[in-house]
Amino acid sequence: MKRKWTGNLSLKLLSLVVAFLIWLLVVNIDNPVKSQMYRVEIQLMNEDSVTEIDKVFDVVSDMNVVLKVTERRRILNSLTRDDFTVIADMENLNEMDSVPLTVTCSNSAVTWDEIEVSPPSMKVKLEQRKQSEFAVNIKSSGEPADGYEVGETSVVQGKSVLIAGPESMINRINQVVADIKVNNISSDQRLTAPLRIIDKDGVDFTAAQMSRLQIKDSDGVLLSENAVMVDVSLWEVASGIPLEIEVTGTPAEGYRYTGMTMVPSSVNLVGTERALAALGGKLVLNDTISVEGAEKEFSQDFDLTESLAGREGIRLADGSSPIVTVSVKIEKTGDRTLMLPLSNLEVRNRPEDMSLTFSPADEIPVIIHAESAANVIKVSNVKGSIDLAACAEPGTYEIPVQIELPEGYKLVSDVKLVVTAAEQPQENKSEDAGE
Repeated sequence: MKRKWTGNLSLKLLSLVVAFLIWLLVVNIDNPVKSQMYRVEIQLMNEDSVTEIDKVFDVVSDMNVVLKVTERRRILNSLTRDDFTVIADMENLNEMDSVPLTVTCSNSAVTWDEIEVSPPSMKVKLEQRKQSEFAVNIKSSGEPADGYEVGETSVVQGKSVLIAGPESMINRINQVVADIKVNNISSDQRLTAPLRIIDKDGVDFTAAQMSRLQIKDSDGVLLSENAVMVDVSLWEVASGIPLEIEVTGTPAEGYRYTGMTMVPSSVNLVGTERALAALGGKLVLNDTISVEGAEKEFSQDFDLTESLAGREGIRLADGSSPIVTVSVKIEKTGDRTLMLPLSNLEVRNRPEDMSLTFSPADEIPVIIHAESAANVIKVSNVKGSIDLAACAEPGTYEIPVQIELPEGYKLVSDVKLVVTAAEQPQENKSEDAGE
C-alpha cells in the first residue's frame, strides 16, 4: 500500500499542479476579475462633535464619491450602489479640515482592500451660524375643477419663515417656494406644501444642502419635514362679462360723437360669489374717455387691472389680456356712416379660375354727407358695384367700389375693397371642367 502512495511521486505532484493550473485558467476565463465604478452619497455621523452653539460646518467638497470595486464578475453583477455605505465621521475631522471616509459593503464577499475611494476624504469648513427671514412664495400646479380657479392662497404658519444654517448657504438663498397641487379640486382646501429653496443662480438646493438647514415658522418653531400648510380658496369663473366706459366731453364745432367699440367687448373674470354679484352683470371701467374738441376718430388703450385693483375678491381669469382698446367714432355734422353688405354689391368681370378673398369680408363702411338735415337715408338706398377684372392674376389689389347715392347726398370719401387673388387648386379646376 505504501508503495502505491509513494510510487511515481513526482508524476503525481506534477499532475496535481497541472490540474490546479487548469482550474485557475477555467475560473479566470469564466469568472474573471474586473473593476466597476459606483457613485455613492456620503452619510454624516457625529455632526454635533465639531459644532458649537454659534458655529456650524459646511461641506466644501462634493457629497458624492466614486467607488472603484475590483472583484470577480459574478460578484460585481450582483452589486448596486445601494450595497455600499460611505460614512464621514465628524469626530475624525483633522487639522486639514478634512474627514477620512469609511466604506462598507453589505456583500461580505467584498472586502475593504478591494474598494478604492475617490476622493478618500471629505473637505469641510467651519463657519458662523446665521439666521435670516425669508418670504414664502406660493406656487400652484395643475388645474382645479371646471368653472373654478385658484383665488387666494395663504400660508397658515405665516407669510415668512426663519432659516438657520451656514452663513455662506444663507447668503446664497434667493427665494423660498411652497409648492401646492390643485388638480381637480372643487372646494376650498388646506394642503401640505413642501418648501423649496432657490439660490441666486435660479438652481434648487439639493437634498444634501437642505439637510444642513433649520427651517422654522415666524414664531421660531421648527417645521416638520420642511413643509407648511397652505389654505387655498377657489373662486368661480364668470365668462363674457360686458365692458362699459363713460364718454365725456363735446367734439369740436361741426362734429358729433356717433358711438364707440371696445375690443374686447367682454372679459372673463374670477371672484367670490359676493364680488361677482356686486358687478351687476357688467364691468364699468374706472377710467373715462374724453371726446372734447375731437375732429376725427381715435383709439385709446385702458388697463383693466386698474379698474379691478380696488375691488376685493375679484380679478381677471387666467389667460385674459388686461388691455382693452376703445375706438371712438367722430363724424362731421351731416355725415353718416352706413355699413354696406358685400352681398349688396354688383360684381363685374369676376375671374372664373381664381380664388378671391375680400377684406373686409362682410360689410364695408360708406361715409355719406347729407345736404339737408331733414334727409334720411337707409342702406337699401345705396347701390354699389365693383369691377374685378384686375384680379385675373395672383396678387393683392385695392379695388375701388363705385357708389350711387340718391339726390341730396354725396360721398365723403372713396370706398375701396382689398382683394387677394390666388390660383385655384388643381382638383377644383378639374371639378369645374367636369361640370
